[in-house]
Amino acid sequence: MTLNFARDTFKHSIKATSCVTALFLGLLGVAPSSSASVLTATDASWKVTASDPGASGWNSSAAFDDSGWASATELSPWPGYVAKVIWSAGGQFSTSETQIWARGIFNLSALPVSALLNNGFDDDGDIYVNGNLVVSDHNGFANNSFADITSNLVIGDNLIAFAAIDNYLQWGYNHGAAVQVDATFAQVPEPMSLALLGLGLAGLALVRRRAKS
Repeated sequence: MTLNFARDTFKHSIKATSCVTALFLGLLGVAPSSSASVLTATDASWKVTASDPGASGWNSSAAFDDSGWASATELSPWPGYVAKVIWSAGGQFSTSETQIWARGIFNLSALPVSALLNNGFDDDGDIYVNGNLVVSDHNGFANNSFADITSNLVIGDNLIAFAAIDNYLQWGYNHGAAVQVDATFAQVPEPMSLALLGLGLAGLALVRRRAKS
């Protein structure tokens, strides 16, 4: 009888330990450990101007006064992205507004594990993240490119700013620019998962106490 009780108690202890181990593994790796989101994407909420801002700060300071700038004009969806292709009020085929300057601001309460900036210019452009030049596209024709901007982001307000120009002398008037930042954040275990972990640990302690007695 005593031997059987000890053997059964040992089995229950092993089973409880396995359950807790599985729960740990779930919280630490087997369960989803990250979440993805779009931090910012060009649309009508972005501010643009077709006049050279001249003054420093337009591409480096979230506090720069762009109240005199206009809301971006959405030209079309950007296939496969949340972002819209934008330009100034002159529109896609303007013969006078062939260059624009644009700004978009977003706030972070936590830094992402990774952040990828996707962009497309028709035709050329420079992109700044909090004043740091991360894309310089001057190949003379329309194309998309990508940049890892993880290290350029900060807690609080972040600024994405760009200057775009259409090489209309070669390709004609067909303006457009689009930017999107996709990020991955570490996922914090939900309160219920932590509660279950606590119950598992308490159960394991109880089994061990019974085994010793």
